[in-house]
Amino acid sequence: MAQYKVRSGQNIYDVALTLYGSVEGIFDLLASNSWLNMETQLSYGMILNYHEEFAVNKNIVIWLKDNNVLVKNGEHIYNYLDIEEVVKTHIATYHSAQYNSLSDMSSDEQNMYWESLYTPRMVIHHQGQVSDMIVRLKADTHLIVDWGDYTAPQIVEGTEEQEVEHCYKGSGKHIITLYGDFECTKLDFRELNGVYYPLGVIYADEFLSVLDNEDLKKLIITQ
Repeated sequence: MAQYKVRSGQNIYDVALTLYGSVEGIFDLLASNSWLNMETQLSYGMILNYHEEFAVNKNIVIWLKDNNVLVKNGEHIYNYLDIEEVVKTHIATYHSAQYNSLSDMSSDEQNMYWESLYTPRMVIHHQGQVSDMIVRLKADTHLIVDWGDYTAPQIVEGTEEQEVEHCYKGSGKHIITLYGDFECTKLDFRELNGVYYPLGVIYADEFLSVLDNEDLKKLIITQ
């Protein structure tokens, strides 16, 4: 069994993507470290056991290593942004019928619903002053964008095509995190100015990107 030393700012999703090439690697991390659970706060220097042979997308693992890319969602993101509170407030305010219907669900069903909205779906390592994506969502799905610069998250809804753009105060590196239960009829990353790392499968009928990495694209399922 191999061992991995946690880097600064990494969470369990980052480690899974680093070691297994997919967020699905979390299951091996949990099985290989009896003290670890989904609520454990990772910190620099922690040692995690894992099985190299259980890599889901080996080429992604190799690509990250060869390009010296440190995958980190950034604990600072979770410290300043309570994504759960943001999502619940939004649903209660703008989707009151849906919010009220949750009272008819079991506690497990309610938890599954909320987790589908505030679980990270994708991390983007952005470089520059502007990030721009074109999205057209499927009905009744939600995209929440944390731009990684301490500004309020942007919530995207509706089936019309939308330009989702953000301008930073200065050029530099930023970590963008996408949350939500979103599925897309169109997802255009050609002006994203960053490298994207899906933390699981993303569904998009049409996907456009200048990034030429087939293994990353495999996690974008097109119809």
